[in-house]
Amino acid sequence: MRTHDPRLHGLSALAIDRRRFLAVTDLGAVVRFDPPTATQPAATLQDLRIGPGPFGKKWARDAESLARDPQGRGWWVGYEQSHSLWLYGDDFLHALTSIDLNRPDWWSNRGAEGLLAEAPGLLVLAENGREAMPVQDKRIDRIKLDAGADVADAARAPDGSAWLLLRSKGLHGISQSIARLSRTSYGYGAGPAWPVPKGFFDNYEGMAIERLASGDLRFWLVSDDGHRIMARTLLVALDYAPPARHDKSPAHHTGLSRKPSGKTP
Repeated sequence: MRTHDPRLHGLSALAIDRRRFLAVTDLGAVVRFDPPTATQPAATLQDLRIGPGPFGKKWARDAESLARDPQGRGWWVGYEQSHSLWLYGDDFLHALTSIDLNRPDWWSNRGAEGLLAEAPGLLVLAENGREAMPVQDKRIDRIKLDAGADVADAARAPDGSAWLLLRSKGLHGISQSIARLSRTSYGYGAGPAWPVPKGFFDNYEGMAIERLASGDLRFWLVSDDGHRIMARTLLVALDYAPPARHDKSPAHHTGLSRKPSGKTP
């Protein structure tokens, strides 16, 4: 996806809202855009004028996660560096409330990377892949998360299952995978992961899931270009057919197809 508007860079979370995509950026902007199958795909961008710290500063408006409010009041946005959650109305023009996650022990650039609606509250997933934080009525708990890698995003499928977009860094760059999130005796853990095809400089940071007419799941991923010339802002669809077994968890041998996105906004 390309535009002359600088606010399209740094996409860091993704959701599906009324058949359109919704994303937030690490400079505090909201992006709505049509799927590639639309007759004339269009995108709208707006600034998050209200939030932690001064507008336009990455250290203050680094939005990294997004989730629909379980009570239907709007959208929650998770900020790192300021390590807080903010609830906005559907138009993102007004902030209804905010929650300080009170995590001075988190690094400035490694915070609430994943956010899931978990009625009646929220579940914050730390980027380090080792901590989960149930949040309800501003009460914050801390429990163990064993993701096996860094968390880049989290999303809930239409059937209620929760999934993690994971990221690992090594000598050969960034590798990424997707795994199902499950409750365990100690907290939360990730199931078997399957790799995500990607280019060397691509860094997927947003994920949304829809169910196809066939019953398969389509995982939509969006990449964060990090405001770098060599990186891209990509929208990619990966179709996943759950194996015919009770737990529906992905297996290493499962077939995963990369679908061309066609037209772009």
